[in-house]
Amino acid sequence: EQALLKRRLTACLKKPENSICADCPSRLPRWASINLGVFLCANCAGHHRSLGVHITRVRSTELDKWVPESVAVMEKMGNERANAYWEHGLPPGFSKPKEGETSRSQRFIRDKYEAKAYVNRSYSPYDDLDGQRQQQQQQQQQQ
Repeated sequence: EQALLKRRLTACLKKPENSICADCPSRLPRWASINLGVFLCANCAGHHRSLGVHITRVRSTELDKWVPESVAVMEKMGNERANAYWEHGLPPGFSKPKEGETSRSQRFIRDKYEAKAYVNRSYSPYDDLDGQRQQQQQQQQQQ
């Protein structure tokens, strides 16, 4: 089962929109927030961990074990769809923190996910995920 899940994750990572970290311009992210559905570089993954598991749950795409539900979130969301929500209200011309801009990166990630400073307040793609999760739970209870 893990081999199949890893193949599905690899397919997600090969999509152009997931080839760059969701929070900075670093290429080839190898970490993920399994509840937010975004792929991250190692530096940004560290900042996510400091936010706490009530906001983001970080896993390695290569080292950790994955469950089908988490892979499904990654397939459903991805960096492009998630950032359309989380970065909807970024100021025009805003540039994401670059590698080495640690304090700016930490502040941006806190503002983005903890304070929800830039979210699209009229629509959340996570509502779709919640409905999908409820359906899966109902199906499991019926079995």
